[in-house]
Amino acid sequence: MYRFFEYCFYRMTDSKFFKKLEKKDTHLLTSVWVTLLQLGNILTMIDIYQIYTNSTIKYNYTVLVFSITIPLTIINTFFLLTEKKYKWMFEHYKEEKYKKLKGWGVFLYIIGSIFLFGYTM
Repeated sequence: MYRFFEYCFYRMTDSKFFKKLEKKDTHLLTSVWVTLLQLGNILTMIDIYQIYTNSTIKYNYTVLVFSITIPLTIINTFFLLTEKKYKWMFEHYKEEKYKKLKGWGVFLYIIGSIFLFGYTM
């Protein structure tokens, strides 16, 4: 699963949209987006689990969001923003097959994550 988020990070940093948004090569904005997508996925899974099990337990979403966001941010900072890892991703995915199809898959994942998160909230 981590490889999927790694690939999403690579495709977002390589896109023209994020290159225009980030003036420097910090890739901080892309890392924030990946973290927010992961957070949305986890919260969506919690909501779907509650619906599936007919759970009446109500979570304090503020505490839940912070308790999930802090570890995700630390993990993504260590794994995505290191220069060695960043160079490895670009060398590894540079000559990939079906680049356009995979790009559309990442785009649909982003749109789907935002839609599902908004729908379950």
